[in-house]
Amino acid sequence: MAYYYDADILEEYGKDPERYWNDGTYIMTDGKLFDVDNYASIAHAAGFVIPFFRAYMHPDEETLWYYKKEEMLENLLGWKEALLTRTYDVNPKEQQMRLALVKYFINVYKSKNTVWNYRKGHADLSKTTGIPNIEENWQGRDVTLKSVLVQACNHDAIESARYRTITTSKFNIYETFYDYILHDWEIFQIPKKVYDENLEQYIDWKQEEWFISDKELRLKDELTSICREVPLEERHQHCRNKEKIKGFDFLD
Repeated sequence: MAYYYDADILEEYGKDPERYWNDGTYIMTDGKLFDVDNYASIAHAAGFVIPFFRAYMHPDEETLWYYKKEEMLENLLGWKEALLTRTYDVNPKEQQMRLALVKYFINVYKSKNTVWNYRKGHADLSKTTGIPNIEENWQGRDVTLKSVLVQACNHDAIESARYRTITTSKFNIYETFYDYILHDWEIFQIPKKVYDENLEQYIDWKQEEWFISDKELRLKDELTSICREVPLEERHQHCRNKEKIKGFDFLD
C-alpha cells in the first residue's frame, strides 16, 4: 500500500525546524502522521508515549528498589491486555504507539539477557535491545525512542533536520513511499531489528539485494522515469494513493 501524501501539510515540513517543528513526527503503521513531541506538549502528564518509554527504557532507582524484573513484565502484560481491550480518552494514535512499545518491552523484560540488580540500583537492557545503556535527552525526548519505533516497531520517522527525508526500516520502500518519492523525498533505510527467541535479544535483520521483489524493481524504474520526465508541480497526477485518510493530520 502506498502511503497517502498530503502536500498541504508536508511541503513545508523540515524547511525551518527551529521555527516550526520538533524531531518527533512519525508515520504510523496505517500511514497516518503523529507528532509525538508537539502532542506531548499539550497532553496531560506529557502524554503516554514519552514518560512510558523512559520508565521502561531507563528505570530509575526508585523503580529498581520497589519492583522486581518479573513485576515489570507483569505490568507490561497487563498493559497489553488493557490497550487491546479498553477504550481510552486519549489520542488513538498515541494508544496505538504505546501498544507497539508495550510489545517491544515485553520481549525485553522476559529476556535472560536483561540485567536487573535491585541491590545496586542498576539495570542493563543493552544486550537485549542492542542499544547502549546510556540515557540521552534531546528536546525533552529520549533519542533512543526513534531507534526503537523505527527499527523494532515498524514506524517511520519524518526528519526535521533534513528537508524531505524519512527514516525507515521497511524493505518495500518504493511501494510504501511511492507518492513521497514522487515528490522528491529521500528515503533513508536503517536495519530492522527483530526479536530472536533463541538468543532472547533483538538482532539486525537486513534484506539481501537478490531478494528484492520484481514489484519493487518495477516501481523504482517507474519512479525514476516519472521524476526525470515530469516537472515536480505536475507529479501529483501520478500519485498511487489519492484518498486522504481520516486522522492524517499530525495531532488529530
